[in-house]
Amino acid sequence: MKTLFVSPSYVCNEKCVFCPCYKEAKRYTPIPASLLKSCIKEALQKNKIEMVLISGGEPTLYKELPEMMNYIREAGLKIGILSNSLRFADGIFFNSFINTVGVDFELTTAFHSHVAEEHDAITGIKRSFEKSLEGINNLIQAGVHVTIKHVINGLSYKALPEFAQWVYRTFPDSVSWVICNMDLCGEALDNNSLTAVSFDESKAYLEKTLDIVVENHNKGRHRNVSVFNTPLCCIDPYYWKFLQKYESEESMSALLLPSADMDVTPSVKYDLRGDGGANFTPCKACLVKSICPGTWRQTAEYFGDKIFKPIK
Repeated sequence: MKTLFVSPSYVCNEKCVFCPCYKEAKRYTPIPASLLKSCIKEALQKNKIEMVLISGGEPTLYKELPEMMNYIREAGLKIGILSNSLRFADGIFFNSFINTVGVDFELTTAFHSHVAEEHDAITGIKRSFEKSLEGINNLIQAGVHVTIKHVINGLSYKALPEFAQWVYRTFPDSVSWVICNMDLCGEALDNNSLTAVSFDESKAYLEKTLDIVVENHNKGRHRNVSVFNTPLCCIDPYYWKFLQKYESEESMSALLLPSADMDVTPSVKYDLRGDGGANFTPCKACLVKSICPGTWRQTAEYFGDKIFKPIK
C-alpha cells in the first residue's frame, strides 16, 4: 500500500530508553495543520498514496490530530496511528476523540514487557503500563482495529515467551501482534549497553515465542502475528512464514517530518530509499536476498557483518 509517513511533532509523554529519536528532536516546531493538509493533498495527487500513517513523538499530543484525521478520511485515504495509548485511558479525552473522528482507523501500541514495573522502567513513566492497557481496551471495545507491538530489546528479550502468553491471555484474537527488532538510532543507540541485543542472543527466545503462536493457532486461536526487521538467515526456515517487510525498510512512498531548522518549511519527500532491508555486504552472496526483510542499517552497522549468515 502506498503510504505517506507523517510525524507532526516529536513531543512525547514517555521517555523510552530505546526511542529511535534523539532528545533534541522533541524541541522541533510541530507542523501546522494547514501545511499538513497541503502536503497530504500534494502526496495524493503526485504519488497516489492510499494511506497516511501518523507517528511521532506521541500523535495524541498533537492538538490538531482530530482535524487532520477527518481531512484524511474525507480525502478517501486510510488512517494508521502509532500511539502509546496513554491518553485513551482518560475517559473525557477518549470519548471526545471517538465522537470527533469515529472508529475507522488502525492503531498500534507498543508494550515493552508483560510486567508492569518493567514496562514502566523502560518508558520512564509510572503507571504507563496500566494506562496504556486501559487505553487499548477502550479502543478495542469501541471497535478500533488494534495492533500490539513489541520491540526486542536487551532489557526484556529473555521474557518474550512469557510476553506471548500474556498477549493470548489479555487480548482477543482480533488484535494483531507485531514483533520488531530494534532500530539502533537516537536514544536507543545512546543507551546501547541496555538496549542492544544481537540476533544470535535473541533467536532462541523468538523461536520459542513463535512456537507458542503456532500452538495457539492449532487450538483455534487465529491471531495475526508478524515479525519485522529480522533477516531470514538469523532464524530457522520453519519460522520464515512469520517474517514480513515494512514498506519503509527498503523504500518509502512519501515522508513528512518536522524540520530542525525553524526557517525551513517541512516538505514531502517521495520514493525514498529506506534505512534497512537486505542491502549489506554479506547479503550480496545470499540466495534469498530478494525475499529477505533484512534489518535496520544502524543495527547492522552496530553489530557488524558477523550477524549475517548468507544462505548459499
